[in-house]
Amino acid sequence: KYICMLFQISRLIQVEISFKLKGIALQTIHARELPDCYAFQNTITFNNRAHSGKIKIYFDSDTDIQECKDWHIFNSVLQKNTQYILVFDGFVILSCLASLVLCTRSIVLAWRLQKRFVTFFLEKYKRRVCYADRLEFLNGWYVLVIISDVMTIIGSILKMEIKAKNLTSYDVCSILLGTSTLFVWVGVIRYLGYFQTYNVLILTMQASLPKVLRFCCCAGMIYLGYTFCGWIVLGPYHEK
Repeated sequence: KYICMLFQISRLIQVEISFKLKGIALQTIHARELPDCYAFQNTITFNNRAHSGKIKIYFDSDTDIQECKDWHIFNSVLQKNTQYILVFDGFVILSCLASLVLCTRSIVLAWRLQKRFVTFFLEKYKRRVCYADRLEFLNGWYVLVIISDVMTIIGSILKMEIKAKNLTSYDVCSILLGTSTLFVWVGVIRYLGYFQTYNVLILTMQASLPKVLRFCCCAGMIYLGYTFCGWIVLGPYHEK
């Protein structure tokens, strides 16, 4: 239904528009299981009490979740796709567990070798190994892979729980999986080191990394100042 009203905007004080929306969640329908029905009670309020030339808009929504009452919804194809996705998530978790175990084993062995080297150097040459030389035994790529695997495992478990309608932590799941994907693609760079041309580039990046970080810290102050300036100056003109 459409309602058409003619009024003077200068006399408008407040207008409320209320409406209901209904939806059905078909993501995880199992055999002989009723899907979830959602009822949204929405209210949009236009507030012009200040008469400042700018009408404030407020949106309020209440959600009611309950099982549907009818059996007229069938979605066997979606159910099969959900099962395939869960199987794929399980395969990803197993692969990340295997990678996590192997990388952890490599770091433990490197740590033991570093201790043996320190002991040998102390007994043979009566000198202590500096901290920078000790870090040569620690492979930073393995640490990156371990962090990525842990985040992928946790994110995949959360994803499976969300599919099973046990959790609703969408933000945490997306942050974990997105960050782990970033680390995975960064880890691909180490394979370029097997080529002579790219290895020179990687060694250059490693040597210049401390200076680049110091430059980013200095330049970041200017960028933060610019950001806060824009936030303070332009912020009052935008609701967000």
